[in-house]
Parts: sequence; C-alpha cells; structure tokens
Amino acid sequence: MVHETTRHTRDFTVIGNRLLQNPDIGGVAIAVGCHMMSVAEGTSVTIRCLADRLGFSRQKVADALHVLEEHGYLSRTVIRTANGRLITRTVVHHSPVAPAPDRPLSRRPAASPTPELPPDPAPSPAPEQDPAPAPTPAQTPPATPTPPAPPATAPAPRPAPPADAPATTPAPAAVRPLPPVPRPGFPAQELLRAALLVLIDLRTADRRLYVSEADARHLAPGVAAWLERGVPPETVRHALTSGLPDVPIRRPAAFLAHRLTAHLPPAPPLGAPLTAARPVHPLLHCEVCDTCFRAPHPTPCPACGNPAPVPSAYTPPTTR
Repeated sequence: MVHETTRHTRDFTVIGNRLLQNPDIGGVAIAVGCHMMSVAEGTSVTIRCLADRLGFSRQKVADALHVLEEHGYLSRTVIRTANGRLITRTVVHHSPVAPAPDRPLSRRPAASPTPELPPDPAPSPAPEQDPAPAPTPAQTPPATPTPPAPPATAPAPRPAPPADAPATTPAPAAVRPLPPVPRPGFPAQELLRAALLVLIDLRTADRRLYVSEADARHLAPGVAAWLERGVPPETVRHALTSGLPDVPIRRPAAFLAHRLTAHLPPAPPLGAPLTAARPVHPLLHCEVCDTCFRAPHPTPCPACGNPAPVPSAYTPPTTR
C-alpha cells in the first residue's frame, strides 16, 4: 500500500491512531467517535441524530456510545437547566481518559457537591429537639428533610461548566503562500522593470487580473524568465490573458503564477542561432519637454503632445 498524502490547511480534524486502530473497538464505534470529533461544539449528538447522519440503526449507535464511554473517549452527564429541564451533556475526549468509577453518580447534577450535602440535613433536627423532649423523634426526621435537598443542590452545579479541549474548533485558516514562479538566470533590473510593466498592463485586458504590489514583486521574476528566453512582452501578455475562465478569479496572483510555470517556454539551446532582431526605430527628440522616444515615423510626443518632434542623434545612457 502506498499513501498519497495531501497537506490540509482547513476543514480537517486530527484523530489519533489509538482510536482508529484499536482492535477492541468495533467499526461502528470508530465511525461514530470520528464523526463526533469532527463536528463543531454545540452540535446535537443524540442517538437519533447520529443514526440519521451516519445511516446506522439506533441500537447500533447506542451500543457504539457505550463502547466509547467504556474506553474513555466519551462521557455523558445529566444536568438540570435553569428552567428545570434535564438534559444530557456529552463530552468527547480526543485522548482516552479513565472512565468514572461508578456510573450512577453521573445521573446527579454534579459529583462533588452531592456527598457534602447529606450531612447538612442531618443536624437540622437539632432545633426540633427543643420543643420535643423525647430524643427518639430526632432519629426519624432525617427521612423527611432528604427529599427537599435535591432541588436545593440542583442549581449549585449550573454556573460551573467544565471547559472542554477545543480540538475540533476550526482554527482560522491561514493565507496560503503563492505558488513558486520561474526565475531568470540573470535578474537584471531592466529585465525586472520590463516584467513589472507587463504585469501592470494585464489589468487593461481584464480587470480580474489586478494584482497588488506584493504579488507583483512575487510574479515579476516569472515574467522576467519569459522575457529572458526571448519571448516578446506582447506574447507574454497574450499567454496570461487568453482563455480566461468565465467564473470569478479569487486569487489572480495564484492564477498568474500557475500560468507562468505551466506554460513556460523552453530555453533556447546553447549556441542556437538567434532569431531575427526586432527593428530598431529611429530616436526622436521633443524640444518642448526634452523627451526622447523611438517611433517608426514622426509622431506626437507621448509626454507633452508636441506634434513636431525632430530626429535626434542623442543616445540615452543604458544605466541610471
């Protein structure tokens, strides 16, 4: 057998092999225990609800709960609510604990205060000894004050609900890191600047491809790897914006990182003849704003709109 594991980041539950591989617990009990560990706190886990969810009969679910209780994975206590209603409080233990020594005590509201209350009604006959001279009636009254004692003890354990281990409460899902992108062999600043311009221009093709500054810094080396392999910026833009899905793109940066990695063109072999270089347009100079730009023919200045730039022999420096 071979395991193909996947790292979960949300909607998962950690369950120990001590329960899953316990030979003394049946399959139904293991299924019921795993289901109860996976649901959130406050979920109804009555026998009827568990039988409806898991498809087992109620008798099988009841037997499974008893097995889990015997092995220390479950504890049930009957408590009285503020309006006097009796309910069963179920605690699921992700690690087995020692079961209660005697089961009948679990039917009481609390195990600790009940042993201390019987001595209280015992000395209560003392005030009755003053009007009654005979000492014998003092032994009979203890039977009468015992019935009113339970209602007085019931509200005592209500304000002390023990805290359960928050193992099944889902932790806030952390933001997953972006997938890795290809890296250029030589990350020159001009190459990374050209890659950043390609990423900024993607929003004009589709508003869903808007990326933040942090995401653009992560994706820029991937675009630079394409440009380093001789791919023109227009081709990179077409590869990233063509065939977009019709559904909303939740994480544009992750979508672009996937395309940059999955559609990365092969690097040209060492010593392969270079492709025909793109034509270099003449350099034009605007005398109004002192701006140099290249264009195939005289065209208005892109900076100030001067309609009559003049050819210039000025060559701008390659580095700033």
